[in-house]
Amino acid sequence: MDSNLSKLTLFNPFKLRALLSLGFKGYLAEKGWFKALETRSSVDENGEAIPWVTYSFIDFIKDRINNQHDIFEFGCGNSTLFYAKNSGSVTSVEHDKAWFERNSNMKLPNVELIYCELVRGGDYSKSAVKTNKKFNIIIVDGRDRVNCCKESLQSLTENGVIVLDNSERADYVQVFPFLKEKGFKHLPFTGMSPGVITSNCTSVFYKSNNCLGI
Repeated sequence: MDSNLSKLTLFNPFKLRALLSLGFKGYLAEKGWFKALETRSSVDENGEAIPWVTYSFIDFIKDRINNQHDIFEFGCGNSTLFYAKNSGSVTSVEHDKAWFERNSNMKLPNVELIYCELVRGGDYSKSAVKTNKKFNIIIVDGRDRVNCCKESLQSLTENGVIVLDNSERADYVQVFPFLKEKGFKHLPFTGMSPGVITSNCTSVFYKSNNCLGI
């Protein structure tokens, strides 16, 4: 249990009872937050794979992507399974060799996994470009995120969108003025993520004519 959460509940029986009761009802139980915490993985209430992003973004995106969308993501995992189930294709790049090999076992017909060593501003951030393909949605949830956002613009379709997870972090502040200058609007989704007690933000950067109907 998070140390701050422990301090909050240890000497307050009422708060402890209230917290424990959430394991059986309420928003967190409905979303599968406790199951994600227990398994240390991004899953929903049924144990199905979901992205490790805010629940508000998952609610938004799950009914908007379809088999006409080609997705590129920085960072593979349960998100790859989720997007593969709901889209036409997913191309995912991973810098962690062990994690890449572990996820290579998924072997889905509409998924391509790419391994690339991480060098800041290097080939990793250019991975989408190197495919010589255009993508409707580019999801930046790996490393070197500022460079990934900047380099990936040329790999977006005309109606494409960029999704940046953990956009509340100061390390990624450069992304906002850069994409605004390129004509993108910003739609933030703030809240809790699977198994995480802190509030985070997943941001969608889009133009008026976009593939998600925003």
